[in-house]
Amino acid sequence: MSKIFLYPKPDKLLGTPNPYIKNFQEAILQNHDLVNETAPNRGVLNLFLYFFRTEVYIFNWIEFLPEKRFGKLQSFGLVILILLARLFGKKIIWILHNKNSHHKRKNIWTDSLFQLMMRSSHKIITHSNAGLDFVKSSFPKFSHKVDVIIHPVSAMFDLTPVNEKAYDFIIWGTIFPYKGIDKFLKFLRESPSKAKYKILLVGKCFDENYKKTLEDLLTDNVVFYDQMFDLEMIAEFSNQSKFTLFTYKSDTVISSGSLIDAIRMGSVIIGPNHAAFKDLSSYSFLKTYNSFEEIFAIHDEYVPSSKLEKERVDFCEANSWEIFMRKLEIIIKE
Repeated sequence: MSKIFLYPKPDKLLGTPNPYIKNFQEAILQNHDLVNETAPNRGVLNLFLYFFRTEVYIFNWIEFLPEKRFGKLQSFGLVILILLARLFGKKIIWILHNKNSHHKRKNIWTDSLFQLMMRSSHKIITHSNAGLDFVKSSFPKFSHKVDVIIHPVSAMFDLTPVNEKAYDFIIWGTIFPYKGIDKFLKFLRESPSKAKYKILLVGKCFDENYKKTLEDLLTDNVVFYDQMFDLEMIAEFSNQSKFTLFTYKSDTVISSGSLIDAIRMGSVIIGPNHAAFKDLSSYSFLKTYNSFEEIFAIHDEYVPSSKLEKERVDFCEANSWEIFMRKLEIIIKE
């Protein structure tokens, strides 16, 4: 049993009810001591308060640290903590989710943290081959530290299939500019032949200016619910749609928790031909595109595969949180 500190806490992720940390915490607790399980959220300060109780640090989303409250001060604190952890022989596992922050341009703070984590991590875990490629190209001398493990997945949602779908596509999740939704809506508006397709856009947009941009681009066949829904409700929406569509255009994306949750929802997924979407494109439940035009060709030509449901179930079983923790435990012991 290892004494693990998991960062960040599950209640303070940036702008979205991302279940990843909550699921990670529950998986750790099956066989390990999570030293900060009940700790109030004090940011980087907790790293120091639990220092002597911790054997292994597991870090997620370090790229967002400079954007948090007192972000520069917290970033400086992290540097000190990492140096102390190395001095005292504590292991550092870094889960590399993105190539940079989705929300800010490259800056010296984020770049410095990436350099620090590359140098100081015992192991770097990424959920897509794009993460390994990124390290090989940008930090080649640290590529030997990288292990690729598919993003863990929770159990399938229990849904009764709907034969008559209300929508052709659903786009869901907290809305940020990096997801490229405005570009897709602009393409729709400028393509009269696509007016027949019904689209459901579900997700809270916290940026009022960006929301106004989206609203100005809506057509008669696009329904927009600017609300935060739990995953169970989103699964119900997804069940009413022929395809779950991802319009990501950002180069920062390596893996996608929303993609994994869409698989749990029984969706047939259409996503961009890069990162985790490309990795999983051999499965019958996921189709990839290189241009928006291809999305509609996939829709019109799609024929369900007889192996689709078995592949989906097998995928979820082979990449469960339990399996992920077994792999991670081996890596921690190396």
